[in-house]
Amino acid sequence: MKIIFLDIDGVLNSRRYDRLRSATDGNIDVSRLPLLKSIIDSTGAKIVLSSTWRAHWTPEPLLCDPIGQELNRLFADYGIAIYDKTPAISASDRAMEIRSWLQASPMPIESFVILDDILGGWGDLSPRLVRTSPMIGRGLEEKQVQEAIRLLS
Repeated sequence: MKIIFLDIDGVLNSRRYDRLRSATDGNIDVSRLPLLKSIIDSTGAKIVLSSTWRAHWTPEPLLCDPIGQELNRLFADYGIAIYDKTPAISASDRAMEIRSWLQASPMPIESFVILDDILGGWGDLSPRLVRTSPMIGRGLEEKQVQEAIRLLS
């Protein structure tokens, strides 16, 4: 199985999006979703939420809060589904949560990539990080898509 550990803020939105969006636009820049979908289509990878947004999502759709339900709806509009989420262990150590998920996975993991805008703290996971640049760029962009596909293939 191939896994995309997905952060939301800074990957599926950006400072530019925040400045330009209207009052009716949501927190996710839907123009980033086709880019995420292209990674999935090219690799067959599954999404595991590593974002703090995971607190709103559960594998049982009816148990998601309104934010989690909106996330499911937006993703479904683009043919994307969330497979799982990392455990909430440490608010400041996302790498530890990803390691914990990898160790607990009942399925063998062929490869994985981390899509995140956080620069440091990844340790041995650093080679699997595809870092986005939400301050300068638009979050997930084509260059990160190509890097993620390379790492997953």
